[in-house]
Amino acid sequence: MRTDEQRGDGPRRAAQYFGRPAFRRMLAAVWRKYASLGRIGGKAVVPDLSPDECEAIGEFFGWNLRPGDTAEIPLTLFETELRDSAFAIGILDLHQVLEGRPLLAKSEQRSLRDEAWRRFLLAARESTGTVASSVAAEWLSRLEQGCGAGLPALRELYKADPEEALSSLRVVVRVLDFLFAGAGRPIRLPVLAARISGDAHALDAGHPAGRMLLAVLRERADMEDGVASTGGGDAASELGAGDSREEEDGSGTLKLRELYRRFGILDDDLSSIVHWYVPVPDEPAMPRVWTLRQVEAAERIPRCSSLYVVENPAVFSTIVDAAGPVVMDGDPPALICTSGPASAAAIRWMQRALEYSGDGCKLYYSGDFDIKGLSMARTLAGLFPERFAPWRFDSESYLTAIRSLPGPAFDGGELSRLANMVVEWDRSLCAVMREVGRKVHQEALVEDLVRDFCETGGFA
Repeated sequence: MRTDEQRGDGPRRAAQYFGRPAFRRMLAAVWRKYASLGRIGGKAVVPDLSPDECEAIGEFFGWNLRPGDTAEIPLTLFETELRDSAFAIGILDLHQVLEGRPLLAKSEQRSLRDEAWRRFLLAARESTGTVASSVAAEWLSRLEQGCGAGLPALRELYKADPEEALSSLRVVVRVLDFLFAGAGRPIRLPVLAARISGDAHALDAGHPAGRMLLAVLRERADMEDGVASTGGGDAASELGAGDSREEEDGSGTLKLRELYRRFGILDDDLSSIVHWYVPVPDEPAMPRVWTLRQVEAAERIPRCSSLYVVENPAVFSTIVDAAGPVVMDGDPPALICTSGPASAAAIRWMQRALEYSGDGCKLYYSGDFDIKGLSMARTLAGLFPERFAPWRFDSESYLTAIRSLPGPAFDGGELSRLANMVVEWDRSLCAVMREVGRKVHQEALVEDLVRDFCETGGFA
């Protein structure tokens, strides 16, 4: 019979005994089974036992186990053996001793999480004080109802860092008050972020407050446009950021920019640039570099017969080098360099040029025969479906170049992407590239590109 001293010493001895690594998997299975059932019942299953596990489990239960066996442990038996042992404790007591917290059923865990979430939202409501704008007030109310825009981002942050979640929530409320109950003057995004939070990057799209703000603004835009909103969405899906084509070029940036501007938030319009060249009679061939600000501020973009778009600066410069005096009448062609994935400035320049030049103006794109080049072409084809045309960017051009100037080999990941990619203008191109297995850089085609542009441009 156990003495009072032995019973009092049970938890310490149980911690030493069951704290061994050989019991780790068995106890984890026991905790899971209890949590799923919400009671002491069922069996905890431990497959493919190691020699140490066989010895430890077999010693406690008096079983003869062999390495590789599966142990099935009835929780009622484990509870009985524990209480009748020298430890004199049960399963719930053992969890408290080893883990330092109660063992809860899943329903209890959910209840505690729900209660903690309610307390968090209450603290958020109290900490924001008087909300000046109806937009911010409505958003807080919808979060409390479990359907507010940006809710996934807030919940994700709350799980990782409740204090940071509360801080980010307060930032968004203050921003909404500024935008919808303030003076209404346009303001640059980093300036707004610094004014509200002291951190100029707090509203960047990759930061929690920035993600929540984007979701709220998208919801407001949809409401104003009469578009049904599912509520609770995150900025990534609502703004189309999941589209692989937009991830590698400036079209997604333009969408974000248009959304910000709609609500009086100005973005960076200086870092985004475009290189362009339009031949002018009696003037030397000199390309220009414009920022997004200049593209939008220009009263007009030169009227063009066609737009030729290249991906690489060396190709762009080589074509400009070959351009002589203009001898043709009528609108000249334009040459544009995206310098890799197209920036917002490049896409906006194309949009304005096509609008000003009329329906007869086509956009011809030439890029590297690789994943990024294909993605860029798909984006332009999607943005300008009636105007886009490949410029020596098809299966025939690829196979011609690969015979004389093969480029680097595709790696395994690139080949997998090619297997799942189809381009609209040449549905066999990706399959051909995957079969050959090598890239072709645009520079390998530069002589043909020079000849095409010069003939179209009517150079002497």
